[in-house]
Amino acid sequence: MPDSSRRKGTILRLVPLLGIGLLAYLISKLDVHALAANAKAIGWGLFLVIALGGLSHVVKTWAWLLTMRGERPKVSFARALGLRLASEAIGQLGFLGMVGGETTRVSLLGSGVSLPAAISSVTLDRGLFIITGAFVTLAGIAGIGFAVPLPHTLRLYAVALAIGLVCLLASGVIAVQRRWPVLSASARAIAWIPGFRKWLASRESTLIASERRIVAYYHEAPGSFWCTLLLNLLCHFLAIVEVYICVRMLGAPATLAGALILESLTKLINVAGSINPGNVGTYEAGNMAIGKLVRLTGTQGLLLALCRRARAIFWAIIGGICLVWLSKKRRRHGAELSMTIEASTTTMPTEDSLLSLSLCETVFILAHDVPDAEEFEPALARVATLPVVLRTILGVRGKERVRTVLVLNPENGPRIRAELLATGRVPADIEWMNTPARTPLPAILRTAGLNGGRVAFISAGCTYRPNLLRTLHDWDGEGGAIEFVSAGRPIGLVALAPDVAAKLASDSGSNVLNHQDLHAWIDGKLDRQALGQWPCREVDEESWQAITRPEDCIAAERKLDQWLVKATDGIFARMNRRVSIPISRQLIKYPVTPNMVSLFTLALSLAAGVCFAAGGYWNCLIGALLGVLTSILDGCDGEVARLKLQVSDFGCWLDTICDYLYYIVTFGGITIGLVRSKGEPSLAGWGVVIFAGAFMTFIMAGIGRKRLSGNRPEQYLQVWQKNAEQRSAGLLVRLARHTEFIVRRCFLPYLLLVLAMLNLTEVFIYMAAFGANVAWIVSLRSLIAFSVRRDSAAAAAGA
Repeated sequence: MPDSSRRKGTILRLVPLLGIGLLAYLISKLDVHALAANAKAIGWGLFLVIALGGLSHVVKTWAWLLTMRGERPKVSFARALGLRLASEAIGQLGFLGMVGGETTRVSLLGSGVSLPAAISSVTLDRGLFIITGAFVTLAGIAGIGFAVPLPHTLRLYAVALAIGLVCLLASGVIAVQRRWPVLSASARAIAWIPGFRKWLASRESTLIASERRIVAYYHEAPGSFWCTLLLNLLCHFLAIVEVYICVRMLGAPATLAGALILESLTKLINVAGSINPGNVGTYEAGNMAIGKLVRLTGTQGLLLALCRRARAIFWAIIGGICLVWLSKKRRRHGAELSMTIEASTTTMPTEDSLLSLSLCETVFILAHDVPDAEEFEPALARVATLPVVLRTILGVRGKERVRTVLVLNPENGPRIRAELLATGRVPADIEWMNTPARTPLPAILRTAGLNGGRVAFISAGCTYRPNLLRTLHDWDGEGGAIEFVSAGRPIGLVALAPDVAAKLASDSGSNVLNHQDLHAWIDGKLDRQALGQWPCREVDEESWQAITRPEDCIAAERKLDQWLVKATDGIFARMNRRVSIPISRQLIKYPVTPNMVSLFTLALSLAAGVCFAAGGYWNCLIGALLGVLTSILDGCDGEVARLKLQVSDFGCWLDTICDYLYYIVTFGGITIGLVRSKGEPSLAGWGVVIFAGAFMTFIMAGIGRKRLSGNRPEQYLQVWQKNAEQRSAGLLVRLARHTEFIVRRCFLPYLLLVLAMLNLTEVFIYMAAFGANVAWIVSLRSLIAFSVRRDSAAAAAGA
């Protein structure tokens, strides 16, 4: 037995060495000069291939998240992407690596996701990818039969393989339709293996639970199933596009049909070479062989394989970094995650948790006394797919810690709590207070306990413009209280300073039952003359909406659309909003996150860049049209984030990076296309000038965003515009304030479209070279001027 194991180990070590030897032999048999010339032809196009690979990983991650169903809110898109990259990195080591990679995905998914859900999602993700890959391979083999003349023997082999793939696809369809227990049946069938029976007995319940989720996926979530299937097909299509681009860059005849044939046969090579860790040598040899079917030379076939190998290595390195980071994060936060899970079941805080919440703001969301009809619960009325009370809960959660107490009554409490928890969006540390209707607010304060911080009372039956909640949160306590009113009537937004909140809690004789009573109490207890200001702040009717009947939801939706428009939006941005808001309204009905929208818009930007790089009038026009589409969709990620209350710093920075990449691929694509079509090397020099200016602008804007907007990066443009309007900003900055819209994505694509229609794309190169370098000078001047002003203001305040 030891000798047998030793022989197997020796063979496993020899296989990759033989593969490396085969690769070296193949390279030695080719013309080195032809190899170098073809490699030079690829050039910077390798970065486009790497970008397509990254986009494919993003699409795969999106498809994987859709298979999680109820567990989806517990896993962020960034974490899922990191896990997928880590899994794919391990999968580079062959079949055993693929198994290890999928196991790693399950183990690092997080303790918040149940084991059956993790296993079923990974199994579904891999299974649907294999099935769609079989479909693409079948299409490629069919293409070979029609497009490539084959000897009789090879044609028989192709037919036999096609029949096998058809049987595989048919078996998959039947298994889904009839809910076949494939996993448990397979496990029981191999239970005779020594040691496996004991392992199966200990994990059979988990296996069965996972299998039930798998077989129920199509029947219980058909929309997500078909969306996942289409996304997997999109991944395979991106691989076909990658082959097409590589073949075209190599100067060989390129067609999508030929790329389909190459990709389908490459999948077979990957399967056959899975016993070879990394598929080194066998992958390159296979590509050289199948390349001849579509008239590629051996050199071109090898370079095609090496180009795709470089893409795989790049993302494998990123995946390895993600694996190390996720593993360390899991060990570092294991104890904290356990404590969070335990704390999520707590109804009211203990003394220790009150100490940890000391001096932070406490927000009471009052749902215990909201008037409701027989069949209508205002707190659960849905606005932009979310219950009204959940919008309030998520709206008050700033970056600083906020103690949130949801006050319910015994009649509506169980229903509200059940529906909120079913959304998966309720923060783990929220506190639930059950109290009878018409309980006085002082009694609620005494029951919850004060922690020395400010106290806010918010009605659970209203929707509010986000800046009202932000103002309430940022209030410094001056005046003892702040209350928002509309036409003199309270709208359910009140905050009290710590001393005033303590006075209210101790006033057991007062009958403060609701916001109207609280308004009268503040009027009677606070001395307006001593304070020097009245705590009430008037707001218009368009800034809030009370929900008392179903018809009010329509008004709330209309006002919410108005709140999506930013103060910094100009004419072109508002024009885009007319199209983007209806699109965003449809997107929020599906499990689509803002980051997914950002990455999809980036994919369109890359497609536009490819069209520009192809050169010619019609290609540039198509690229410009795609650019306009990205301009419209560029607002959708932020709109979806505000509609679904998923605004985050990461999302803001991702949107910024996607904007930067749009400029890079647009400028680069136009430069490459003009150089190719006009043959003027000087245009490449102008491209270098553009990239230098754009690079400096990105750096200056990034520093400015960090310094001027601090922990609210989404407000950078608003802060910059406010500072730039002041006279002390200087003439250059004030002039830039009124012309900065030219370089924004809401205007630039339209300008480019007009120039493309007039066949004046070359003019855009000169304009971009000038504008990019003026932009970084303005950014630097703004950074210096605004930083000096802020430091002077801070010094004056300190004095």
